[in-house]
Amino acid sequence: MSSLLLLTAFFTSRAERAIVHSHAMASTLEHVGETTIGPILSILVIVVIALLMLRGFRTIIRRSIKRLVERSNQPSRELTLKVNTLSSVVESGGRLTILVLAGMMILSDLGIDIAPLLASAGVVGIAIGLGAQSLIRDFINGFLILSEDQFGVGDVIAVNGFTGTVEHISLRRTGIRGGDGSMTIVPNGDIRSVQNMTKDWSRAVVDVDISYDDDIDHAIAVLTNMMADIEQDPLLGSSIVAPADILGVQALGPYQVTIRLMVKTRPMEQWKVQRELLRRVKSVLDSEGITIPYPHNVTVVRSLGGREAQQSAELVAAGLDVNGQAGPPL
Repeated sequence: MSSLLLLTAFFTSRAERAIVHSHAMASTLEHVGETTIGPILSILVIVVIALLMLRGFRTIIRRSIKRLVERSNQPSRELTLKVNTLSSVVESGGRLTILVLAGMMILSDLGIDIAPLLASAGVVGIAIGLGAQSLIRDFINGFLILSEDQFGVGDVIAVNGFTGTVEHISLRRTGIRGGDGSMTIVPNGDIRSVQNMTKDWSRAVVDVDISYDDDIDHAIAVLTNMMADIEQDPLLGSSIVAPADILGVQALGPYQVTIRLMVKTRPMEQWKVQRELLRRVKSVLDSEGITIPYPHNVTVVRSLGGREAQQSAELVAAGLDVNGQAGPPL
């Protein structure tokens, strides 16, 4: 009987110890779950949601840009470059925002107080804003230039005294290649007014000078015949989008009468049309006998009478010129 009691007591103590150990293990697992597994799962959920948001945001931006490009019948290289630049800018901004928010949520789940980080970020942001005002102005103005399609790669513009072809444009700066091959970099924040010479369409302007001795009406008639149906010309027709205009007399100069011609052309084609028109104008004026004037001097020579010749000889003998001033030594 005593051995049975001892055996019962032994198993009872073992059971109590097992129960105590199981409770301790359960509390430990609960603690580990609260301090480790829970935050890990929460972080995984945050990461997965952030990745899904990044993917969805990128898909939305690219689809929107694709629709914008497809809206044009013939999407050009410049349009594609502009929309790609805008999409990269918007996508970068959205990615940065999502990553910053996800990072703050992860730090909060790890038990880190993010209030001081937010305060420091605000101070740093103010410091950066004060120290980089020109950089921020460049980015804002660059975004407006791209979004408003003021000019793009391939356009010929004049800005801040520089004229050339736009070879590079970003949010911060614009690169202009001059006619002599020089590259000028202009910060977008410094661009106040832009003269775009190749926006949508261009115009070739030709000034024709004739002499005062020629008949103006005849010259205008000759030029009108030359410019008739020029939009059907096999050489220039593909560059011209409207019939030519003969404006008539543009100016009266010291030795010439100026007649102005204008032709509406496709972008970047006005200089080609202008050069060809100048060649044709010279040929047709020569064939019609119309003079293209040039600066010249007229020297009038008159003979002196007897009395004037005698006075001139006396002045020369006295070492004076004809005006009574000291002349060169004899």
